[in-house]
Amino acid sequence: MAVHAITAVRMDGNLQRVTHVLWGLVSVSGEQFEVAPHASPVIEVVDALAKGDTVVTVFPQDGQRVAGPEVRRVVDEAGREGIEMVDADSDTRRTLADLPRLDHE
Repeated sequence: MAVHAITAVRMDGNLQRVTHVLWGLVSVSGEQFEVAPHASPVIEVVDALAKGDTVVTVFPQDGQRVAGPEVRRVVDEAGREGIEMVDADSDTRRTLADLPRLDHE
């Protein structure tokens, strides 16, 4: 089982769902990337989750990277697979939309 970290997202035009992520494979300790973050369609995250991999979020804070909640697979009302953050027991209610944005292609 691998651990991946999402550092940025691209949202759809309505800012309702993630279409792409910037993510990379991280060390077991989660302290460094083993594979540099790269852009991928969100379905690749869904596939990794289906294989049993762990996918976490990483937020910038005070010039550092701070681990955020894990993500899980969801299916919207139109039947499209996507991701959402697992509710965390924290005072900050961040969402995937709070991550930095990937530039539009």
